[in-house]
Amino acid sequence: MASFPASPEQVSKVRAFMRVTLGDSCFKAVVEDAELLATELVTNSIRYSRSREGGEVHVVITVDGEVRVKVIDDGPDASVPVVGALGPLDVSGRGLMLVQALASRFGVRLGERSTTTWFELDL
Repeated sequence: MASFPASPEQVSKVRAFMRVTLGDSCFKAVVEDAELLATELVTNSIRYSRSREGGEVHVVITVDGEVRVKVIDDGPDASVPVVGALGPLDVSGRGLMLVQALASRFGVRLGERSTTTWFELDL
């Protein structure tokens, strides 16, 4: 697990954490997708959760037949993360669409004071 201050400057550090953690050659097939999807979830947490008010975002990676990545934040401001319908001219809002398209499985778990978004990539 690694914790990052909830600020946009930290997204590159999340990418580096993913690369280092999944640096073994057995993860070669999934490391780029894992980096992309983790940074999408972290970016959503920074933008839309209470973590952006001086909190942190936590990234947990586990491997057990698949790579599972959880992003834990301080909970939503108003709504939970959902895959939305977008128009062709919309300039943002595609992060969860990418997660849905590339991950084997993904989901959202609401806690009392946190939100966990997660995805799995089959090895």
